[in-house]
Amino acid sequence: MHTYVSFFLDDLSPYVEGEEGELVRIDSSALIEVLDFVREEGLAGAVSVIPAMFGRLLTRPQNEHERRFAEAIGRLGEYPVDPHMEIMTHGRLFDFSKMTLSDGPTEMEWLDDPSVSVDEYRDYFLNTVRVGRELGIRYTGVSTPGTHPKMNINVYKALLELAEAGEFPNAVIPVFATIEEGHPTMAPRPREVRGDFGVYETPSGVWDYLASWRNSPDWVDVDHYIDEKGDGHLARMIKAGSFMALFHMHWQGLNPQTGLGWEAFQRLIERLRSRFGDRVVWRRPSEIACQFHRKGGMRA
Repeated sequence: MHTYVSFFLDDLSPYVEGEEGELVRIDSSALIEVLDFVREEGLAGAVSVIPAMFGRLLTRPQNEHERRFAEAIGRLGEYPVDPHMEIMTHGRLFDFSKMTLSDGPTEMEWLDDPSVSVDEYRDYFLNTVRVGRELGIRYTGVSTPGTHPKMNINVYKALLELAEAGEFPNAVIPVFATIEEGHPTMAPRPREVRGDFGVYETPSGVWDYLASWRNSPDWVDVDHYIDEKGDGHLARMIKAGSFMALFHMHWQGLNPQTGLGWEAFQRLIERLRSRFGDRVVWRRPSEIACQFHRKGGMRA
């Protein structure tokens, strides 16, 4: 019995924060190196695209560095990855009337706010989708900034309405909002379903030990996923015959330019292949959610 495996790569940006809070440039070639590796190794996953992280709107690049990075993002369609909305800024809410950061709450707070209506979420998501199209991508799912075990149910309702309206290229939308390490088996969880359309939670089953957003050597541990004896959190899900085994990473730790987790990620892929071979089938999160929705949990 095979297990669908995939990854989420969060916080993609032309910059990462340095030790003093300064913005450190990450060249677009680092993104292409990761994407080329994913394609060459037969992997599949999701990559977050945040159009205005650090308040730098990529549809209006302020320098050549940002322009080149925006162009690289526009090439995501050439690779086996889902472009995911990690919402518009990963910080304060965005004012689309002025195309700048607002003075309001953060997107993290807003996603959990029970007073926000379906219409408010739908309009904000739709505006973000449109900005994504300007960058040359079509979002296929959502990765939330931060974890949200008690997210406002209207988030899912709004995403379902957008799927039904054809604003996503796929009818079934995966949402990465929680990390649930320790469960031996996992599958997409329906949150809002209507006919051919659905919105499913697709949690990560392993904490990020590929340097994490901290880009710290204390958070590099391939054994946490799969050790040399074939044990570890990712290994246990595969051995248990889990429908899916998803894990997540952060651009701060994974990028080949400054990230301390890039070599560890490559070792992880080597161990997956050597230990589990044909028991692993790589799929994008949107494909996993769609397979579950259409086949009632049956594998292809």
